[in-house]
Amino acid sequence: MSRYVNVAAVMFNAVLERGHPASKDAAWEHTRQALESLRGLGHDLVVLCESVESFGQDVDDAEEIARPGRFLSMYLDYAASAKTCLAGSIKLRDRGQAYNSIVFVGPDGVLGAYHKTHLTQPEIDRGLASGPGAVAVDTPVGRLGGAVCFDLNFDSLCREYAALRPDIICFSSNYHGGLMQAVWAYKCRAFFASALYFHGCGILDPFGRPLALSDCYTVNPRARINLDRAMVHLDYNRARFPDIERKYRDEVAIDIPPNIGSALIYSNTDKRSAMDLVREFGLELLDDYFARIEKANAANRR
Repeated sequence: MSRYVNVAAVMFNAVLERGHPASKDAAWEHTRQALESLRGLGHDLVVLCESVESFGQDVDDAEEIARPGRFLSMYLDYAASAKTCLAGSIKLRDRGQAYNSIVFVGPDGVLGAYHKTHLTQPEIDRGLASGPGAVAVDTPVGRLGGAVCFDLNFDSLCREYAALRPDIICFSSNYHGGLMQAVWAYKCRAFFASALYFHGCGILDPFGRPLALSDCYTVNPRARINLDRAMVHLDYNRARFPDIERKYRDEVAIDIPPNIGSALIYSNTDKRSAMDLVREFGLELLDDYFARIEKANAANRR
């Protein structure tokens, strides 16, 4: 069934000095104002930038889920009052260790957390702990994964997320990631929401194409996305697409971007899901197709 959600990514555009005493209060106030600017606009998910953690807290300021400090308290209050989900940057203490984290918060409280897996050397030197790996959290807005900054350079973490099949990767960062944002979106078959501290943050579709980006006119990019999707290869499937479109017309969308050889099937109705269409018309999912061909080639080599 169609699952439309509204996503916003918040660009951190305050000019602050890391480690300066005034920067902590300024980071908190900047985040508060950014959230208030989105209130009432009907967002289902808001993603915040890593600058909140890097400018707003020292290691000693790390907060605990059981004992929220001022950042987690702000996230909890906003999610409850705005009836939304939030992926918030924070230094989080867990089992005695302090992490650079994304905390996933819903209207009823904390839903889970991702701890940055691949720290930079300065973060390690400051006493932060390295996280254990990919985390997918089921939320009212869908299945969310998290990645922070330097994480985007590591294929091993991307493969972990591909196996977890998130709907949206929430990327909180002081680093853009460039083409790696699109690579992660496509490899994970997921939407990608990046919150950065410069222009170019925003929301990508599962092919890595931008749906909304921050620029000199737009600080907090927003997009409406449909999570009810299935990705298939054109091989052995494309001949069935006209039959799907003739039968269901506007109740289905088949998105075929140039040059990649794959397609996204979206269900635009509550009558059936994208996977119902896959089963009805005997389509083969992209990952199943690749796995089948890998086995066929292995057998052929023998």
